[in-house]
Amino acid sequence: MNNVSSDNVTLVLPTKSEFVSTARLTASSVANRIGFNIDEVEDIKVAVSEVCNIILSRAGNELLQYKISFEIFKDKLEIIFVGENKDLGCFKETLENEYGLYIMKALMDSVELCNENHSIVMTKRIGE
Repeated sequence: MNNVSSDNVTLVLPTKSEFVSTARLTASSVANRIGFNIDEVEDIKVAVSEVCNIILSRAGNELLQYKISFEIFKDKLEIIFVGENKDLGCFKETLENEYGLYIMKALMDSVELCNENHSIVMTKRIGE
């Protein structure tokens, strides 16, 4: 298994709800390009929307933008969300009983709410 990312697509979005569709379209394009089937593409789009909506609902005045990186590996897609000037890992405690978290975990192979980079990371394996 190769853990070296072969490609990376990165978006920097303002914390405005009208840009969630940009994240969804990018997720759809990347997922389709690397070989996910139509149902998996839709799952990825929904999961990305859920994270974006959670970020927007908790952004407050201190978070002006956030970054989404689509890391493409041979066998998986990792989607990493990072706040511009605010750790997204701080959402962990408030997300434990969040309905959106259940959706993300059901649609993706793994969801990390708080890692060493204080980001949110979702992974979907190709062909599973």
